[in-house]
Amino acid sequence: MVSVFKRLYLGLLLILLSSAVLLISDWQRRGSNAGHAGVNRKWVVNLLEYVNVTDSEDSEKGIADGLRESGLVEGRDFELTIRNAQGDMPTLNALVDAALTAKADLLMTLSTPTLQVAIRKAPQLPIVFTYLADPISAGAGRSFTDHLPNVTGVPVGGTFEEVLGILRECLPRARRVGTIVVPSEVNTVYNRDQLATAARKLGIEVVSVPASTSSELPDAALALCSMKIDAVCQVAGNLTATSFTSIAQAARGAKLPAFGFMSSQAEQGAVAVVARDSYDGGKKAAQVAVRVMRGESPASIPFQPLSKNKIIVNLAAARGVGLAIPETLLRKADKLIDK
Repeated sequence: MVSVFKRLYLGLLLILLSSAVLLISDWQRRGSNAGHAGVNRKWVVNLLEYVNVTDSEDSEKGIADGLRESGLVEGRDFELTIRNAQGDMPTLNALVDAALTAKADLLMTLSTPTLQVAIRKAPQLPIVFTYLADPISAGAGRSFTDHLPNVTGVPVGGTFEEVLGILRECLPRARRVGTIVVPSEVNTVYNRDQLATAARKLGIEVVSVPASTSSELPDAALALCSMKIDAVCQVAGNLTATSFTSIAQAARGAKLPAFGFMSSQAEQGAVAVVARDSYDGGKKAAQVAVRVMRGESPASIPFQPLSKNKIIVNLAAARGVGLAIPETLLRKADKLIDK
């Protein structure tokens, strides 16, 4: 009788030990997958860009770093293809078509035109955007929470009060500033209107001159600088970003300081800019994209606005127009350019 109980006891012990081994093995397997929990297939991700300037390059780098830091592994959990239209709309349309032909699972877009084309051509694919001021004007939804079910992302907004603040700091008596607007770019129209609204609160008038192509822009810049303005305050846009050198040259010729909203503008001759941190925006967009890859619906993710800024001052540009940068601005600048 004792022998029977002993055999039963040993049998039960073996069963318990086997179960424990299976549990430990399962725990180890789950632990090894913790870095990419919820990604049950390799995602084909296409990053679509309209122009190639410093700010878009910073966004691109932020996206790449953000994906890597999420724990996902390129080649195992996703493959990333970058497509840039170099500022050409027909090319942009072709690049979106190429992404669809490549059976992309997720589109990430930089700039307003890129998001607009992606929305029109890929209404069923998840889309995560950044590097644009106003997704509502781009057609992405009615609000940051009520938006197209396949679209979400990170608006970078505009630093209108901040730029006007440093402009007033440098030019206390400024009453009239100018900007070039591109009628076909809804983002520059929106930015011009936002700048005008913020400027009115400070008693500053905003005047604008239209330009639709890069060949028109130099003459538009010269016309703007002849309109008895105290400074150029160039709002962000795709055409004006790639052709800002022409604006800066016209301003320098008229001995007018130029202020801006993009890092690339400071490098090309603006006296000072307050820019959203495009790298930070890219990382934040990558975090949103990872949430989608791990199973969340874009419809349930509100737009995540970016608020981190950086102040860049170009000392050489200031000297070129005879402007003394206040010490207070120099102390709070994140970057000084002197070349």
